[in-house]
Amino acid sequence: MRLLPDTNVLIYDTVEDSGYHDEAARVVDEAREIVIPSIVVHEYLWAMLRIVQAAPSFVVLKVREYLEDPRTTYIHEPMEAITKALRMLEDDREGVGEVNDYIVLATALHFDLTLATFDRKLKERALRRGVRVVP
Repeated sequence: MRLLPDTNVLIYDTVEDSGYHDEAARVVDEAREIVIPSIVVHEYLWAMLRIVQAAPSFVVLKVREYLEDPRTTYIHEPMEAITKALRMLEDDREGVGEVNDYIVLATALHFDLTLATFDRKLKERALRRGVRVVP
């Protein structure tokens, strides 16, 4: 499976005492290819430092682990995906606080990737648009 992991999947995979750790680890481990957009890396950095309050040295090790995995491709979201994300945000009449999720969704659509997320709203939006979702 060609996987685009949402930020929450990487966080749950990292934080071993989280409720979804085992499932997140399984999804990441079973992926044949992992595509990580820059927005996910930026959200991961912010969440790990601010919410989890992990040490910056630990966070950099984890980011390296994800990005240097031979299965991983790190991408910058193409303009087409950003444009699509903003159209979907407007079509769904969602607030600007949802823009990052729409960029993740539009990137999965653009590259025909399976989206991994534990976010129920994002999962519903993705399924409505024909995106494969795990778990």
